[in-house]
Amino acid sequence: MDILNVLSTRRFREADDLLTFISIYDDDRRTRAFLKLIRSHERQIRGSVCVEGGAGLGIFAAEMARLGARKVYAVEQNPLLARLARLRFQKLPKELSKRIELIEAPLQRFRPPGPIHVLVHELYGQLLYDEDLWTLDHLAFQPDIVLPDGGELRAGIVSSGAYCDRVITAEVVKTLDGVLVSGLFEERLTELRIPILRWNFGAGLQPVDHSFAQRRGDMLCLGLVVRHNKRDICEAGRCPNWAYAWTPRLGNAVSLSFRHSRAGVECSFGWKNL
Repeated sequence: MDILNVLSTRRFREADDLLTFISIYDDDRRTRAFLKLIRSHERQIRGSVCVEGGAGLGIFAAEMARLGARKVYAVEQNPLLARLARLRFQKLPKELSKRIELIEAPLQRFRPPGPIHVLVHELYGQLLYDEDLWTLDHLAFQPDIVLPDGGELRAGIVSSGAYCDRVITAEVVKTLDGVLVSGLFEERLTELRIPILRWNFGAGLQPVDHSFAQRRGDMLCLGLVVRHNKRDICEAGRCPNWAYAWTPRLGNAVSLSFRHSRAGVECSFGWKNL
């Protein structure tokens, strides 16, 4: 979904963020994977004080209340999403809604009055760190448990000839040197084999030593893998909310860096020859 008319910067960001969340919730596989992870921690959630960070429509906050959380803070900075989450909570049985408090603020500015036992989030970007994971590295509180607590950006080297068609031809691909293109080809779900970036709560973002020197192919693809306790929870392609990023191969290793600003997170990408 795209916004087609001119809006103020603030209005555009609010509406665009809302539409992004709608597309996220349309990814049933991703939602089921996160709910399964949350429900597997029912014992830790029951009777605890919990947070859903970047709550969006508040689906996971409501689920933690259903699982018996003593208190749930649903933290959402977008006023449109906060309004919709508030409506969702009002429709819950009173015994659940009274335990959920909506906080309309950025997660990094949220200062709870007491300890937080469980933090649930879905702040991953297509390139792992290009959305809001940065926020979890700059919290004003220290949760006991973070769900999920990790993730990787994995790479694959493939032959573009196996993916090109009459529209996306080899000539088209050659014009994209140095450009990471989301969704250029349809994923086959077997490409991602080489971790190149890793994030874990408490350790932050770390590059992973890698080399493509022994891999044959002229095309690089990158995809997100959400992990918890060193186990894969969901991944790009299998969860359609996240597509692979594609670019022609120009070396045997890559470098990615991320810069956080008021406008969002900017990603810089480059090739290395080892």
